[in-house]
Order: sequence, then C-alpha cells, then structure tokens
Amino acid sequence: MRAFGIADALIAGALICGTAAAVPLLSSGQPALVVVYGQNAVIAKYPAGSDAVFTVSGKRGPLDIEIKNGSVRIVHADCPRSICKQSGSISAPPAQLICAPNNILIEIRSASGGNGVDGVAY
Repeated sequence: MRAFGIADALIAGALICGTAAAVPLLSSGQPALVVVYGQNAVIAKYPAGSDAVFTVSGKRGPLDIEIKNGSVRIVHADCPRSICKQSGSISAPPAQLICAPNNILIEIRSASGGNGVDGVAY
C-alpha cells in the first residue's frame, strides 16, 4: 500500500475546487421568477415555485397562464392557431413562451437573476 502523495493531494484539491465552483452554477439554473411582458413592458411577475393560474390581457384578447410544479404553460389563448398552447410548458431558465398575435412573452428567470447566458466567448 502506498502513501498519500503530492499528486493525490493535487487531485483531491482540484476535485474540491471543482465541486465548490459548480454549486453556484447549479443553483443559477433553478427557476425563481416568471416574468410576463406585453407591448415590450413587464406586466406581471410571479414566483416560479407557486402554483397559480392567472389571466393577462393581450392585443387580441385574454391569455390564461398556469404555473405548476415550477413549470409554466399557456392554458388558453384567443389566437387563430393557438401555437403558443401547442408549445407545451417551460421549466428551465432562460426558456420563453411567445404568443405573437397577443404580443405576449413569458420568461423564466433564474434564482441568480442573471440573463441566462451560459457561456462567454472572446
């Protein structure tokens, strides 16, 4: 049996540092806030952890939005094709749902409040 050497200490240190660096990255991906935009302005904000159904007024009529178990979906829309309803639900930042005829955009923001950028290239 060999002794704990310098190489073993470096590997252990790298693993500990990597784990410590990953914790903020993992928590930043958790949904924290559902933001609804209409006509390029914020019209509603809801915590992503709460279960709720709410209605917002769009350009063509009301839009019913459901938050359940950390995911968001459009339940009802007065659109000709209802493509926004067919998009299903979103649950991870920076995902978005868009109802173009109603000029409504629904965005999930992370707990860190970041803009959802997952990398930077120079």
